[in-house]
Amino acid sequence: MAIKTRTAIIAGNWKMNYGPQLAANFARDIVPELGRLMLLYERIMSILCPPAISLAAVRQVLEERPLTRIELGAQNMYYEEMGAFTGEIAPTMVSELCSTVILGHSERRTYFCETDEMVNKKAQAALRHALRPIVCIGEHLEQYEAGQTEQVIRTQVLHSLANFSAQKAADVVIAYEPIWAIGTGKAATVEGAGKVISLI
Repeated sequence: MAIKTRTAIIAGNWKMNYGPQLAANFARDIVPELGRLMLLYERIMSILCPPAISLAAVRQVLEERPLTRIELGAQNMYYEEMGAFTGEIAPTMVSELCSTVILGHSERRTYFCETDEMVNKKAQAALRHALRPIVCIGEHLEQYEAGQTEQVIRTQVLHSLANFSAQKAADVVIAYEPIWAIGTGKAATVEGAGKVISLI
């Protein structure tokens, strides 16, 4: 059996920053540097994830430099194809502009009460529309301090990818973010992150 070589992914989540004009300007500033990085390192993929309103503007910048191997990603999407879901973006819409979509980010889980089950539906919808899902997982400080990291991560992965075949799961990127290390002054160790990656 052939061993699949992994590609390192550098995904920039711009969060709720930069409208279309500022996003286009920022992309024009960073794309040349990212393009040079892509030339130096063959197995690196770079994905820019601006706010939904700025996706088309950044896509236009990327199309001006088609040889850079930099992809465009959305920060979120809904799992329904269309309908009365005010403020949401359908997978069909995302797939018109993007190759990738971030799902289950800790901020979505915390502020918008997204569950593993919702992330699962979104990931299934993403794959149906040939989108690469980046499924985000991670534990909060109280879970980390209680020694629940393994349990939390295992639950998130199993529920977020429930009913996925091995073949489908191979098309999903899992991004581990120790939520407890954000803005707390605490840093995740290489050893600790390595244990979680091995568990995944």
